Amino acid sequence: MKDEKQAKGRVETLGSVICRLDELRQMAASHGLEPLGSLLDVGFNESCEAIRREGASTEAG
Repeated sequence: MKDEKQAKGRVETLGSVICRLDELRQMAASHGLEPLGSLLDVGFNESCEAIRREGASTEAG
């Protein structure tokens, strides 16, 4: 039960991080901050992969 709650909390946190990173990369793009936008893209993509992995491990467990 504790592991299930912990996994749910991680997924919720990752969802929040993804939303913020998306907002930040849009802001960076609108102000011509390409290098920063590229770094935010990496973080965004990593977060998306992490949430996929988290979902897959929750389904498998």
